[in-house]
Formats: sequence, structure tokens, C-alpha cells
Amino acid sequence: MDFELHYTAGQEEFRKEVRAFIEENAYKEPLEVVDPMKIPPEMWNKGREIQRKLGAKGWYAPGYAKEYGGGGLDREHRAVLAEEFAKIRLERRWPIASAGSTEVSAIHSSGLMSYGTEDQKKRLLPHLLKGEWYGFQAFTEPDAGTDEASMKSTAVRKGDVYVINGTKVFVGHSPPPIHPDYLYWPAVTDPKAPRHENISAFFVPGDLPGITYTPLELIAAEGSKWEVTCEDVQCPADRLIGEENKGWLVTQATLAAEHGGGGVVAPHLSSLSLRFIDYCKNTKRNGQPISRDPRIQDLLVHLYIEDQITRLWGLRNLAMASGQIPRVRYTGTQTSLHNKRHSPEMGKIFMEILGPHCLIDDPELKILVGEVEHQVRLADVTHIGGTPETQQIMMSRGLGLGRGARQAAR
Repeated sequence: MDFELHYTAGQEEFRKEVRAFIEENAYKEPLEVVDPMKIPPEMWNKGREIQRKLGAKGWYAPGYAKEYGGGGLDREHRAVLAEEFAKIRLERRWPIASAGSTEVSAIHSSGLMSYGTEDQKKRLLPHLLKGEWYGFQAFTEPDAGTDEASMKSTAVRKGDVYVINGTKVFVGHSPPPIHPDYLYWPAVTDPKAPRHENISAFFVPGDLPGITYTPLELIAAEGSKWEVTCEDVQCPADRLIGEENKGWLVTQATLAAEHGGGGVVAPHLSSLSLRFIDYCKNTKRNGQPISRDPRIQDLLVHLYIEDQITRLWGLRNLAMASGQIPRVRYTGTQTSLHNKRHSPEMGKIFMEILGPHCLIDDPELKILVGEVEHQVRLADVTHIGGTPETQQIMMSRGLGLGRGARQAAR
């Protein structure tokens, strides 16, 4: 099956409209910041302003239904948006990382879409899909990361509120002192119920009394990270997502999206691997291009193959999500597992080819504006969204293997 995208004349006209919008809102000169942990508040605020503009046009959630605030666009129009935003990022004239996100995070919308009531969707989804709200995915706790069923946060119903207590760590992306509009917060609502049947999910307003935000100092992350504590926070009961004690299902829909189950349009030109390959072709060492070394050629070919796998799996998953081909349960987790295995591998290849030069963040000497240094530093951060071992367990469930499948067969 042909997963590649082909465009009509009308879609190419749409591309011109998108490019005009981008030029109107982009920086005039290339940025020097590439590390998402160093995003200044001014850049973050500019990115949020652009997201609201995109939301007003239906482009921030282009694949969602218009009745909820989305754009109702087909796969090809969404691909045009992705490609054009990839181009401006390559020019480094766009806010970086989450500050420059140009599409609503399915991590925040998928649980609500899958298990929210119609009333919840109509009240809450438009704020997300129009870029009006920014939130923290507050899942990880000091003693509960991958195993969410072990979380200690609690939510006790008292009248028209839930009183929430607990602490979440390594959450968010916004730079200090910027706090979120809401916290996507799972908590135990029935301590006596079995695991997986005792959790509820909430969109807790981020400015309620009793919420404390503490920025964390980390060596590597995909943005600024926070510790968030709720102490007797009174969350309105209408911020419950789905049904009470059904939060495990809500969070699983979120994790499926986080693992890539919805697929992606992966514009080829945005790939760091391909840009690194070009760097090696055009940079000389001992009088000849780095890529002329046979050993290095083998490493670069490996990078290229892995990059193509990522791109094609993303298009395959998108075709499944769009109904173009039958859906297979494990493919999102498969893509996530591949990326988590490849990230440390990529860091090692960069180091093997360039040595300590990879670690230099000096403005005059850093490689590819510092992206190589950032990738090497981030290479082993593979726990986000679940460790590689967790992805394997989730794949086995999708294949009908493992303890759960055996118990169901009895």
C-alpha cells in the first residue's frame, strides 16, 4: 500500500495560505536556543499566542470535529500543515519544543475524547482544541511512575467538589514562573476497590488554592520539569473526566496516544539523523569528508535506515488512525519502543563519529546549532511515557500474550 502523500491543486493553494500565516508569526531571524530546558518565558508566551491564533482558524486541532473546536481537515491538509511548520522549524525561526507546538497534544485530548461524556466534551474540549488552555500531564509520582496503579494521590468526594491530596513529579514543560491552566491529574477515589478500578481522572484548574509548584533542576529533559503538590485542593466535581473509578481507561487512552498510536506525518526534512548525515558529508576531517571513512559510512547507513523505519511507521499508524487500513492494537507501542531503543543508539553513534566534540555547547563550536549536544545528553532519557520494558509488556498485551491474556482464557 502507498502510504506517501500526494496533493491536489487545491491543497497546494492551502499550502500558500499556511505559509503566509507562518511568515506573519515567525521570528525574522534564526534562533540560537535549541535546548527546551532553556526556553525563556518570552518565547513561551509567543508560542502560546500563536497556538490561540491557530485555534481560531481550526488549525491547532485540524483533525478534530468542528463541533468541538477542531478544524475537520482531512489527512492531506493536516500533512500540509505539518510539512510547512517543519520547514520553519528547520529555518530556526519558530519557538522551540513545546513552546512552538502547532497541534493540540493528543496526550491531553484522547482520554476526554474516548471516555468523556458528551457534556464533558462540549464544556472542556473546545478550550483544548482552540489552544486556550495549556496543561500538565500530572501522572508520575515519587513512588509511582510506570506502574500507575500504585499511585498514592487521593480524591475524596465532598458535595460538589473532590478534595485532592498528593504529589506529582517530573511534569510539565513551561519555564518558570509560568504555571498551567489545568492539571490532568489521576487520583485514587476508592481505596477499597481492586487495582485498575479505583482511579478517577480530573482536569484540575491550575490556580486553585492549595496547589504548590516547584521547578526541578535536571541534567536533561524535554523541557522544564516541575513537582506539583495538592494539599486539600477543592476541585469542582464537573472536572471529572469520564466516570468515577474509570480513570484507568482514561489514562490508558492517553498513554496509547503518547506512544504514537494516532500516527504522525513525519516530514523528512525535519529529521536530525538526516541533517547529521549531511553534516558528515559536508564537513572535512584530515582533508576529506567525514563520511568517506568506511566505518563511519556503516554508522550513517544505520542511522538512515532507522530514520526511514520511524517515518514509515508513523505514516502507517496515521493510515490506521484515518481508517485507510485496518488497525492493529500494538503498533503505537511498537513505534514508541523503536524510538526508545534508537535514541541511546543515536547518541552513541554521534559520539563514535565526532567524539567529545558532540558534548560542546560553546556558541562558536557546537554542532548543528547545539542539537547534537542536546541529543547526546538526552539519549538515555527513555523513561518518558514508560520505559522500553514497559513498551514490551504493552505490546505483548496487544498481541494477546502474557499473564492477562492467560487469565482471560481460563
